[in-house]
Amino acid sequence: MKFQQKVLVAFLVLILVPIIVLGVVSYQVSSSALKEKVGRETLQTLKATNINLQMVMSEVNSFSNYVIASQEVENFLRYNQEQSIINFYSSGQSMAGLLYTQSRLEDLILYSTRGQVYHFRKSTIPSLEEFRETEFYHRIVNGKGREVWLSPVDNQIFMSGDTPFYIHGRAIRDVDTLEDIGYVIMKIKIERFDDIFMNLHKGDSKEMIVDEEGRIVYHRNRSFIGRSMNLANRSKILSGEDGTVIDYLDGEKSLVTYISGTLNDRDATKYFLVSTKPWHTISNETQYIRQTTFGLVLIVLVFAVLFNLFFLNRIVSFITEFLNKMKRVENGDLTARMPSFNFLELNHLAKSFNEMVEKTVILLQRIKSEQELKRKAEFQVLQNQINPHFLYNTLESINSLAVLNDQQDISKMTIHLGKLLRISINASDEVSVQNEMRHVMSYMEIQKVRYNDGFTFEVSVDEDLFNYRILKLVLQPLVENILIHAFDRKQQDAVIRITGGIDKGKGYFYIEDNGIGIRRDVLKILNERNQGMQARKQMSHGVMNVQNRLKLYYGEPFGLIICSKENEGTTIKLTFPLRKGEEDEV
Repeated sequence: MKFQQKVLVAFLVLILVPIIVLGVVSYQVSSSALKEKVGRETLQTLKATNINLQMVMSEVNSFSNYVIASQEVENFLRYNQEQSIINFYSSGQSMAGLLYTQSRLEDLILYSTRGQVYHFRKSTIPSLEEFRETEFYHRIVNGKGREVWLSPVDNQIFMSGDTPFYIHGRAIRDVDTLEDIGYVIMKIKIERFDDIFMNLHKGDSKEMIVDEEGRIVYHRNRSFIGRSMNLANRSKILSGEDGTVIDYLDGEKSLVTYISGTLNDRDATKYFLVSTKPWHTISNETQYIRQTTFGLVLIVLVFAVLFNLFFLNRIVSFITEFLNKMKRVENGDLTARMPSFNFLELNHLAKSFNEMVEKTVILLQRIKSEQELKRKAEFQVLQNQINPHFLYNTLESINSLAVLNDQQDISKMTIHLGKLLRISINASDEVSVQNEMRHVMSYMEIQKVRYNDGFTFEVSVDEDLFNYRILKLVLQPLVENILIHAFDRKQQDAVIRITGGIDKGKGYFYIEDNGIGIRRDVLKILNERNQGMQARKQMSHGVMNVQNRLKLYYGEPFGLIICSKENEGTTIKLTFPLRKGEEDEV
């Protein structure tokens, strides 16, 4: 993508994105508010509808109370006598009249435990034996006289034709023994519910009653009865709480409002009133926001085109020319110069670029001259350097002359000095413990000659420690500090003792002497974790150097610990981690 295209895209993004985001947020907020408003209204309507349903069910319950309280019905079910039969039929005529006035009731069926069956309509009904094999019968028996309802989905045994019915049933019990003497079954027309839901139905909304298993048990479109409610939020709707959700019904985005209810106070069986409304019919009010956002986007695009034609092209042409000149300078062409431009600011930048290139030419010439002088100086230094191998060969020659002249002290000091130089010149930061011990022993051998055997030294190091690595030149400065500060010139029994080993996964050395010791106040300062100026005054540079190097190289847990008692001597403990590596080239 060209630079001009990038700038134009950036301009459009910076302008269009906020507008689009604002439009989307406004649309979402409006949709959410609209959802809450419509959902709240629908919830109130569903609650009113639920009250009407309860009234219908209450009327049916009241009618069934009248039936089971009828003395003639009780005598008919209890006694099989001629007089009771005559009385029942006489009473039955009045009940039939009530049945016809109750347009919501399709039929009333009486079952006697003695096997008698009576109903008011001429339709096929199940026998007592068939009735007793149904789950509905067991629910009525377990209800002990309470009302039991059966939805159109579960009442196939009482169906007559394709017309769905709600079934109401309850047991008729002997008032003395509380034993069942019969059962009353009433078939309620589902059209009665249409009158209730008629007021709720508005536009494209769909209302239904759903049972606890998610099956539709009432719908104005009878073909839906018996189907499973096909919604993603089905479990939420069946949870028993009231609410509103956005869901997809038959592939169409819809606003789903739902409440729960029970058939009556004494029946725990739940049902759910569900109302679905297509979202597009609700969101028509938000069309203005979308249209406004789209209009603003078009206006911004027009301004972007004008901005590109009258302003952006000139800026981009300058930047493109500037980049080309910069690339030429980067490739070594210092003759590149910027032309003048109409814009004052751009022309100023062009002049500054030309001045920078001219100054760069002058600086390069100066640097070239300085580099030539530096090269000559470095060559002169290299000529004056001494080759370390020449130094080793010279020491070997001195050693040979000392041996030939029977100067054992000179030979011994020369050999040990050569060892000291080899480990000191070694470029590695770490050496083996064995080579570090050789180095410090060579140092002490040289110092014994210097001090006319004024001290003795003892070394006891665990051989298992020899193959591990240690920071080089850490023991020699400690021994040097002892020789300088610990011993009095007149002391005859001066001893330096070095012991080493492995403890708890760490390597350690003890460097001990029997010198004059360290005062208690000075010792406290030396052992402080963060040593400042006081420590530097009390401790020699060699010991400070060893402590700092150990801390920096190995970390805080490792380093020196100093213990001392005046006129009795000093002990320094050095700890380091156990590491193995390649053998030293010394």
